[in-house]
Amino acid sequence: MNPERHTTDFFVIGVVKGGTTSLYDYLNQHPELYLPPIKEINHFARTDIDESKFLPEYATDVSIDLERYFKNGMPEMVHIAHINDPNDYKKLYSPAQAGQKTGDISNSYMICPSAASAIHAHNPSAKIIVILRNPINRAWSQYLMNLRESKTETKDFIEELENDSRAVNQGWGVNHQYLELGNYSKQLKLYYDLFSAEQILPIIFEEYVKQPTIALRKICQFIGVSPEFEFDTSGKKNAASLPRNKTLNSLLVKSGAIKLAKDLVPRKLRQNLSGVLYSSKNLPSLATEEISYLRGYYLSEINGLCSLINRDLTSIWQEFKS
Repeated sequence: MNPERHTTDFFVIGVVKGGTTSLYDYLNQHPELYLPPIKEINHFARTDIDESKFLPEYATDVSIDLERYFKNGMPEMVHIAHINDPNDYKKLYSPAQAGQKTGDISNSYMICPSAASAIHAHNPSAKIIVILRNPINRAWSQYLMNLRESKTETKDFIEELENDSRAVNQGWGVNHQYLELGNYSKQLKLYYDLFSAEQILPIIFEEYVKQPTIALRKICQFIGVSPEFEFDTSGKKNAASLPRNKTLNSLLVKSGAIKLAKDLVPRKLRQNLSGVLYSSKNLPSLATEEISYLRGYYLSEINGLCSLINRDLTSIWQEFKS
């Protein structure tokens, strides 16, 4: 593909802890699709992102020597980076074959308000996909991930939420945005204001996890590729877990050793490495008062979301039933 003529066909805009990593892996199997080797590119959210204020651990997560990466022929999959230069963005799609539909999966596109208009300016005919997860469980899953990755040491979930919401500096990569990341209706409305409803496909996370093949067929049909392709959906992506040794894990994360290992160890072997460092046994669960706290925060938001996507979600997200 000529990199000077690239236009991305579809975008998966979120959400964080909503299954976009597994979706990236599944869609990469389809011969009629091309996704770049950097899973999250964040290109169309760049106007809202202040890299000078990034949390140190996030800055480590997204660090990449792009010149070397391109020079070496994009040799490995990278989970996340910030591709600000339009020419670099186009280079990521240069391996795409004629006829392949190209996609961009970046969770920042949901929460960064400028992304919708930037994507529309790039391709007003683009297809928009969003995976929506019960925001209570989404926030909890993110908190567990941050405990696992030593990005917080706060043991009280509500205290963590409130501390984060009061952070002096707010934004993508700047604070954790636990609560804000679940304000789906406000964020998604920006897309419905610019794109027709026929161009937007909401996928419900709980249905996607339960029956991934059905969701993948729906996505393929929506994008315009063969829905009959047989995906391999075996294996569990990003399963919740906590460090076996908190002190060692904190040292490895803060030194950048974990990121280095991810960069050097082949993807197929990373699960073995993860099993050495982390365990999914004895995970904490949400307390009743924590569920009540988040229900109160999100109730009006969920009502707005149901109206926006024209679907009653309370039968699935039962915490929001009247």
